[in-house]
Amino acid sequence: MGVGTGTNEFIRYVKDLASGKKSHYYYSAELEALVIAADPIKQTLTVRVTLGDEEINEAGYIDEGVAGTVADYWTSTLISAVHEGRSSVTTSLGVQTIRPVPAADTAIDVVCQASGYCGSANPHAVARFVDASDHQLVYAVVTHTKFFK
Repeated sequence: MGVGTGTNEFIRYVKDLASGKKSHYYYSAELEALVIAADPIKQTLTVRVTLGDEEINEAGYIDEGVAGTVADYWTSTLISAVHEGRSSVTTSLGVQTIRPVPAADTAIDVVCQASGYCGSANPHAVARFVDASDHQLVYAVVTHTKFFK
């Protein structure tokens, strides 16, 4: 891997890749996210977001559009970082909300995991939206399949 295998170096690389993108906007509002962990060997990335009332739907679940947008942005960043900046496009994005969020302003970790690359032109990743204080509480899961350009 050209970006090195050190965790701190990989986190810097992920942040650099993310800084040039604008697709994390949803309804013209930027959703702040903090990269809290990344591992190039395990192909994982964790970012923390805090959702306001406008990102929670009437049923109390994470808005599916918000979940899809956040997952698309960060799983794309992870896939690009794991594959040394290689460009790709989305071919499939599936969003499933699982349980209501206890309240607006709940800290949520978005735990992204890229699949191992086996020569396929279709990299894949999963993003789990979990409670920041208890990763066993899963609020949403998003699957993301891409195609290398």
